[in-house]
Amino acid sequence: MPRSLIYVFLLSMLLFISCQQHQPQEKYTIAFSQCIGTDAWRQTMLQEMKRELSFHPEIAFLYADAKGNSKQQIQQIETFLKQDIDLLIVSPNEADPLTPIVNSIYQQNIPVIVTDRKTSSNLYNVYVGADNVAIGNLAGKYIANTLKGKGNISIITGLKGTSASIEREKGLRESLRDHPAIKITHVLEGDWERAKARTLAQDHLEELASSDLIFAFNDQMALGVREILQRFDTKANQIIIGVDALPGSGNGLEQINKGYLQASLLYPTGGAEAIRTAIAILKKEFYQRDNLLGTLVIDSSNANLMALQSEKIEVQQSDIDRQQMLITEQSKIYNDQKTILNVLIISLVMAVVFGGVSIIVIKSNWSKNKDLESQNKEILQQQQQLIEMSEQVKEASEARSNFFTNVSHEFKTPLTLILAPVEELLKEKGISVSAKEQLQRIRRSAHKLFQLVNELIDMHKISKSKIRLQAAPVPIDHFIHQVIATFKPLSTLNRISLSYSNRAQIKELWFDEYLLEQVMSNLISNAIKFTEKNGKIEIILERNTFGDYVYLRVIDNGRGISPEHIDHVFDPFYQGGYNPDGSGIGLSYVQEIINLHHGQVTVSSKLNEGSCFTIRLPIGHLHLKNNELRETVPSTASIPKQALSTYNSKQLDEEVSFTSSRLPSILLIDDHADIRMFLKDLLKQEYNIYTAENYDRAVELATTKYPDLIVCDVMLPDKSGIEVLKYLKFDAQTSHIPIILLTAIDSDEGKIAGMRAMADAYLTKPFNTDHLKAVIENLLYLRKGLKERYMSEIDPSDDLSEREYSEQDKRFLNNFSAVVESRLSDPKLSVEDISSELHMSRVQLYRKVKALLQCSVNEHLLQRRMKKAQHLIMEGLNINEIAEKVGFSSAAYFTSAFKKYYGITPSAFKKEKIK
Repeated sequence: MPRSLIYVFLLSMLLFISCQQHQPQEKYTIAFSQCIGTDAWRQTMLQEMKRELSFHPEIAFLYADAKGNSKQQIQQIETFLKQDIDLLIVSPNEADPLTPIVNSIYQQNIPVIVTDRKTSSNLYNVYVGADNVAIGNLAGKYIANTLKGKGNISIITGLKGTSASIEREKGLRESLRDHPAIKITHVLEGDWERAKARTLAQDHLEELASSDLIFAFNDQMALGVREILQRFDTKANQIIIGVDALPGSGNGLEQINKGYLQASLLYPTGGAEAIRTAIAILKKEFYQRDNLLGTLVIDSSNANLMALQSEKIEVQQSDIDRQQMLITEQSKIYNDQKTILNVLIISLVMAVVFGGVSIIVIKSNWSKNKDLESQNKEILQQQQQLIEMSEQVKEASEARSNFFTNVSHEFKTPLTLILAPVEELLKEKGISVSAKEQLQRIRRSAHKLFQLVNELIDMHKISKSKIRLQAAPVPIDHFIHQVIATFKPLSTLNRISLSYSNRAQIKELWFDEYLLEQVMSNLISNAIKFTEKNGKIEIILERNTFGDYVYLRVIDNGRGISPEHIDHVFDPFYQGGYNPDGSGIGLSYVQEIINLHHGQVTVSSKLNEGSCFTIRLPIGHLHLKNNELRETVPSTASIPKQALSTYNSKQLDEEVSFTSSRLPSILLIDDHADIRMFLKDLLKQEYNIYTAENYDRAVELATTKYPDLIVCDVMLPDKSGIEVLKYLKFDAQTSHIPIILLTAIDSDEGKIAGMRAMADAYLTKPFNTDHLKAVIENLLYLRKGLKERYMSEIDPSDDLSEREYSEQDKRFLNNFSAVVESRLSDPKLSVEDISSELHMSRVQLYRKVKALLQCSVNEHLLQRRMKKAQHLIMEGLNINEIAEKVGFSSAAYFTSAFKKYYGITPSAFKKEKIK
């Protein structure tokens, strides 16, 4: 054979082998055994799984439905095992029968995902399901709101002994403990079936008809009860709520829109979440062990939107399925052409080997090569088409992902249409107290939903950001004491000793105060969490032998960390036995912050003896880069040097900065003399200033000087600023004074405590001076406007302008007028109500009003109502509207009272004034 033919033969063989070589995509098999739920619920869960699997053609999916039969489900799982599955998803109806076989599969290193209900052991990889206790709890809150806190209810439970039924009833009863006037009068077992619920409803028709509300543990049972009530025309419009809120014909969403159900609690199937978690497990990606799915109440206000969302998802899924079919067809064409190409190559090889005629074969090969080149171009074109179609599929996937964000944006329009009218209604005068409370409840819930929608949108915007170090010299003792002060209430509650000692004799260290506060808070919080009562936690600062580092140690005598976990406590997302309930990111974040400070954090521990976390930090600032140093220090974080002269704190408090009697007065309370001096210098040009350094001095000045506003630090040497706030706010003489709380610790617990103690504002140090001034100006402006309004509305016939009142009496009159005006439209307003809001006895109120206004409380109340009625008559309102706005139960009663008071009817008064 000529050498050229041998070369052609070898090249052809190499080309043939290269065409045969390819990298097949790794295949997996997932089996799903389902046993619980109604047919509609199971079908919805299966559809969600198939939708998610449409993005993973490499996954083979096996499915079996036991329809509530645990024995049959065990047999189906055994059949799956014989088919060499890679992962099992199981949805057990009963925990105990399924536990042994699930444990066996887990021990064979086959990943197991349990959905909706757990087994009796923890031998599984992931749990995906709804929080049935939370569903019951939410149902209780909805029932209490619907029945307005009073009534009788009947509940239709599921299969006896199932965890879902038990937990939903538990959550419901826990929620209704706060509403003792709501009674659960009847509990019927519906076994999750519509037919069984119909039978129960027929057998207990009288009991169910006597209930104000019926709560069924799924929508099908709820619809079964509704059918019986309608058949016998017994309270056909009775309130019935269920659980599931499934889309589709005959399911919860459709029945809510038709008005057959009042509401339903969304019970997510978790099908998509189970498949996504399974893919992550098979591809060895990060996954979460416990996945609790959220819920919400769906009623006529949002059922249409949820149904629209479901329809859009189905349409998009249809588009995705169509794209997948096109890809499959193109892949088939590609494979067919690849087979043709391989046949041609084999033919070419055979022709070269057995032809024997070199020139003819070479020419023939040239011709065939041209054909092959043309075919290759066609193949490349088809490959390009496949790439373009793949991009289209990717765009469709992104569109599906972005759909939820778009729906979230669509939520904002109806939310705006809820919030805006509510705000306008709240501005209306004369609405009843109960109506105002309901409107405020609607506003709070709408704001909460608005916040949740924004968070859902923000989820698509989050990206990992680098932490930037901003170091500055910080007094270490003051810093540690401030951090400890945050945890003092918690340590006292748990009877844990929390102490600090500085053995390094160092007054100042360079670090980022905000970041190191997070480090210390994390370590102290963990120490308290794992230390038993009567234990102790020590924070010790020491210097190393060479004097170039300090060691900051947090030592506890708690439960300690076992040796197999101690090497992993700083690993991201590691939970292990150290903190199995946490997220596993706290100590990893601590290590990242300390590394930024060019330091090191280590841990040593003995089981049942305690732990010691040690932070090593360099002394000085030479180790820090220029971009790691804080460029400017906020004005309130450090006081100007010229203001840091030595001050006698007692002299500072005794000194009063009095500019003019016409200016408002402010009381500054802070144990730090420099802060008091700084704030006084900042505000003395516009206000008269009093200062106090402790609780006793603050209370003395507040109750003798009656300042127009108080600025108070939370941390005081004797008692906290919260206690100052509580004392002044619950004293009738000082309760009207606006109080701003200042603190160096920015914690949610502190803010909640301050707001519950009725603080008017809560600012954290370092604060923006313009912000502080704006808050002070706003509070004083609002107080002044309120005062002028109420004082101006006191009847001029009393000649109050000619009288001289003490500051205390003026404040009493302001508060008294404010209560009367705010509830003028309430026909049930009594002297007892007013005295209760002013924190005074009935006798004290009567004497005070009589002495200041020379009339009784009821006479003043009638006077104010008649005055307001005059204004409303001139504004053109009809008699019914005026009667409602000035607190009369009927128009006739108002007309009679008006005529008795003025000697003329309202209509005659209006005609006389118009003339």
